[in-house]
Amino acid sequence: MRLSRRRLLRTFGTAAGAVLLQNCTSGVPSKRPFQLNPYTIVVANPEVNTVRLGIIPSLEVAPLLVAQNKQIFAKYGMKNVELVPFKSWQNICDRTEIGTDLGNSNAGGNTGIDGGHFYSPCPELLNEGMINRYSRRMAMYVLMRLHTHGGYILASKRLKTLGMQIGRTTLSAWQDMARLFGKPMRAAIAEQGSNYDLWLRYWLAALEVTPKQNIDILTIATEQMLADVKQNRADLLCVDSWHTLKLTEAGVAEPAIAVAEIWRNYPGEVLAMRADWVDKYPIATQALMQATMEAQIWCDDPANAQELNTILAMSFKDIRSLISQPTKIFSELFKSIPNQKTGTLKVDRSNNPIKYWSSDGISVSYPYKSHDLWFLNEYRRWQKLPDNFEIKETIDAVNREDLWKKAAKSIGVPDTHIPESTSRGIETFFDGFQFDPNHIE
Repeated sequence: MRLSRRRLLRTFGTAAGAVLLQNCTSGVPSKRPFQLNPYTIVVANPEVNTVRLGIIPSLEVAPLLVAQNKQIFAKYGMKNVELVPFKSWQNICDRTEIGTDLGNSNAGGNTGIDGGHFYSPCPELLNEGMINRYSRRMAMYVLMRLHTHGGYILASKRLKTLGMQIGRTTLSAWQDMARLFGKPMRAAIAEQGSNYDLWLRYWLAALEVTPKQNIDILTIATEQMLADVKQNRADLLCVDSWHTLKLTEAGVAEPAIAVAEIWRNYPGEVLAMRADWVDKYPIATQALMQATMEAQIWCDDPANAQELNTILAMSFKDIRSLISQPTKIFSELFKSIPNQKTGTLKVDRSNNPIKYWSSDGISVSYPYKSHDLWFLNEYRRWQKLPDNFEIKETIDAVNREDLWKKAAKSIGVPDTHIPESTSRGIETFFDGFQFDPNHIE
């Protein structure tokens, strides 16, 4: 049976009975769906029509791929949007630092970019000169979020042979068992400090396992993960939806828990750009945002699922390290997901589809400042920020939710679908702990 991408991801849920995220905010958008007018007349002409945006090829960047493929960027005057694929966010950071000649994509030997797809809190760290090559500040703006859901924590088959059942019980005893059988459990992510690193750390800590103290977290390039899991070099991995599909299809690992079950409607990755580009080309910036928003809304429409499958598959066809047989990705993967046995994992196969515009009536695209605060607070929790780091001031400088609201209104998004507050309120996680943006201590 051929499954659509959307149904495929719906059937691919995981993990333990969780206390789902509760969104308490004074500005919850309406749950009533709406349709944009497809014949919207675009009046303003952007100052430039060329921009280079870096992406990590994945399901998470579907809105950008759709906006390019369906000529939505061109509809808003951005006729030369180049989506440049990279293997790592560090590459994206380095190329953003190089930049272009503000609209001239031939600058820097065609190696620089103007912004693109980033994890949080990468733009804030770039803004403060903490992760770029020359440790110098590079002003950045976060324009919007691209998705929610899609990330998973996987457990290797080795843990299953040890009789390990991953749920909400402590992993400490299983670490002892793993050592007894030859190798301690080790976790892995593709890049230190990424959002996947933070999800993994939060989950491990909730299960009474302290990173570095009780378990090592390795950095393994995504293209190397399959081989390393086969060699029992890593047992717990936190990766995006696409690499989850690949590792599960290969039969080396199984989903332990969806990040959506750790934090329902969690803030996904962002579209961010160099501040100098945005400041010089405000109309072009609005055009990029408007096109991406329209694509997000299109992606979430079930009627477009089949076409979206095709766009994604064909968008990835030249990325050899990512996909070998693109035409079968979304229709045939996960045909061999094992049935869960009674008494092991409580599986939720319906509540965690990746979403791009809204989920449960909550805005996915809007860049809540309270979410930026969570990411930076987690960095502080894991001693990745200096004590004198000015969190609030940095968020206010980088987050451009005002531009998001302007772009949303300009394409006809009704006020009932635009958040009133920059905070989504108190967030409740699967372990019962809460994050209160007003009391981060």
